[in-house]
Amino acid sequence: MRILHLFIIIIALFPLVIKAQKTGTGNAARFAGLHLDFHAGLTDSGIGKTFTYQMIDSMLSIIKPDFIQVDCKGHPGISSYPTKVGNPAPAFEKDILKIWRDVTHKYNIPLFVHYSGLWDNEAVKHHPNWARYNADGKQDKNATSVFSGYADSLLIPQIKELATEYKLDGIWVDGDCWVLAPDYSPAAKEKFTQLTGIAVIPTKTDEPHYFEWMEFHRKAFREYITKYADAVHMIAPAFMVTSNWSFSSMMPEPVDVPVDYLSGDVAGTNSLYSSAFESRSLALQGKPWDLMSWSFAWKNNSKATKSVIQLQQEAAEVLAMGGGFQTYWQQNRDGTPEPYQFRKMAEIIRFTKERREYTFESETVPQIGLLYSTYAWKRLPNSGLYNAHGQEAVKGILNLLLDCHYPVDILMDHQLPGRMEKYPLLIIPEWEHIDPVIREQLQQYVQSGGKLLVIGASATADFAAMLGVQFEQPLKKNGLFAGLDDEIVLMGTKYQQAKPIKALKTFGTQLTADDWRFTTNNFLASITEAGKGKTAGIYIDMGDFYNRNQNRFLKNLTQKVIAALVPSFISTIQGTEHIHQVIRRKNNRLYIHLINSGGEHNNPNVLVYEKLHPVENLPVKLHIQQPKTIRLQPGNKKIPFSYSNNSVTLIVPKIEVYGILEIVH
Repeated sequence: MRILHLFIIIIALFPLVIKAQKTGTGNAARFAGLHLDFHAGLTDSGIGKTFTYQMIDSMLSIIKPDFIQVDCKGHPGISSYPTKVGNPAPAFEKDILKIWRDVTHKYNIPLFVHYSGLWDNEAVKHHPNWARYNADGKQDKNATSVFSGYADSLLIPQIKELATEYKLDGIWVDGDCWVLAPDYSPAAKEKFTQLTGIAVIPTKTDEPHYFEWMEFHRKAFREYITKYADAVHMIAPAFMVTSNWSFSSMMPEPVDVPVDYLSGDVAGTNSLYSSAFESRSLALQGKPWDLMSWSFAWKNNSKATKSVIQLQQEAAEVLAMGGGFQTYWQQNRDGTPEPYQFRKMAEIIRFTKERREYTFESETVPQIGLLYSTYAWKRLPNSGLYNAHGQEAVKGILNLLLDCHYPVDILMDHQLPGRMEKYPLLIIPEWEHIDPVIREQLQQYVQSGGKLLVIGASATADFAAMLGVQFEQPLKKNGLFAGLDDEIVLMGTKYQQAKPIKALKTFGTQLTADDWRFTTNNFLASITEAGKGKTAGIYIDMGDFYNRNQNRFLKNLTQKVIAALVPSFISTIQGTEHIHQVIRRKNNRLYIHLINSGGEHNNPNVLVYEKLHPVENLPVKLHIQQPKTIRLQPGNKKIPFSYSNNSVTLIVPKIEVYGILEIVH
């Protein structure tokens, strides 16, 4: 009888599955895309007024994106299409979502929608019992609760409507992980106590069981994603689902929910560095991924559209790491795109597509692994659950390494097993108290021949024995006169005075004044040998300092220490400060990605810049077997080279924005 019931259930579901498989375009590639939204509100009563089929047809014929995602429901909770299950705008002159679908079907372009998840003002207004409770016991005015009926009663029915009625290809759920905060609703507290036996619910970060309280909510959030993803996949298996910023730098965990791809939007300030960081945080997560750059910059209460060159630089950082790239453009209040922007959109799409053959879904060539310690990150005091807290040090050290031309991957805790030994150099960037299990694994890594660099005044404390030092003085917090070669820099940062307890190679010195007559016996960095490997320490917090005070001194110190650890990597670049380097493989070919990192992207007083000085006559040395040919892509320009002593030397004539050396053996 149970088998018969199961058979009946399968037969009942089968027509739905077959119908759902025929929705959408069937083209799932998210490589070169556009994102448009306008977060419709209750005052938007003219949606569709100037929106026409011909406008969108013209737009897509000019721009030719691989995919596009458009407005559906923004943070106000108002839908910009005539939904039957959600909260629609007051009035519509046209169903613009249907027009988007009709035109994208004509061009076989996948259509996704932007949908605000947990952040839904209108849902909370109409259903106060769906609201998250904050620590003060008051209901949140914006955020829904993962423990409420919101997902079952609104989110899931509306996603199903989009998948089946509008036959869309997928959804990009915004306002989700980064909106999440501890929920003090009766339902959440009761469930926590049932699961843990903890009756006193913590409200402050320093209270007992706050860590367990946070982990409880993180698990509940992942279950919430699983619920809505499974629900739509049940009726539309090909419908692609993601939650914005899930399993990224804001959520540095293994992917354990049924999302189909990963994605995030990089805001409009210093986006070149941000794109480099976020790309590396997604690249090894084992899922298709893309990043979105805002097409406009926000600085000093001003907004302007970025130049094509700015967006190309940001695209380069993403493409080089193997991801897809999209740009965010705002829609007008009637839902129309801005036609005057079509030219820029087309230029970015063309730039991206020209490089797909050499970039998309490529694989890393391990050189330097920069640890993103999930263990340490979760233990930093923070009232949010999945957001950008505690990242300034790792971001700054990544920026420093990239500005020194080093090829760097970011490795989260769960990505280390099976990968650690493949990296010639691993770096711990100022994380205090990493996972003790990983610390033991790093000791074995060094004993077996690996090279480990620990950076930070506090981070080095856990590795004192491995570093062959001891700390007799308390950590210093300001006023470090740091000297190296003929240069002295006064650094307002934390630093540690290390004393050797075994033979060390040391670098730099701590002084008591801005004068070489006042040196001390305290060094800035050191290296010691252990087994077949080496461990180095830099006893300064320098990540955030570098972000705020870029300088040649920290580059010089870092390069000297790394050169003593690993004399050479696969590719070495000299002669310029404005090249970021990425080393990847695709289709059994080696690719050296060269990104012009110049321009005023890091200047807080520059909103938009139009000019980027090309990098010319760039010397590159490759430690590889003799290749058959080396070409600069795109363009297929053959590059002459010489080969001796297992090394290739060549000169790249010019990098305007982003060039790729294709090495064929």
